[in-house]
Amino acid sequence: AFAPSFALILLGGRRFLALRENLDARAFLDGAGPAAVGAIFGAFVPLASGVDLAWQWAVAAGAAVLLLGLRRGVAPVILGAAAAGALIAVAGAPLP
Repeated sequence: AFAPSFALILLGGRRFLALRENLDARAFLDGAGPAAVGAIFGAFVPLASGVDLAWQWAVAAGAAVLLLGLRRGVAPVILGAAAAGALIAVAGAPLP
């Protein structure tokens, strides 16, 4: 599922700066950004309905603060949230 995205980044990453200077490409990207945010929010709504436990909301809130408030990178925040969830589960918290 992720192979096409990774291949595109690996093969076209060097050309990204030149693409950002292209006015047509910038116009597309300016419109694609809000569309991507909408798609992510659309996926968030049904996924959030599966979060039942308070500790899950706490981990999600911590991740949101790190991502949105403190502008941390996505990959470290996801790995940190996963580690926090694993530690909480090992400590005996109830699992869904």
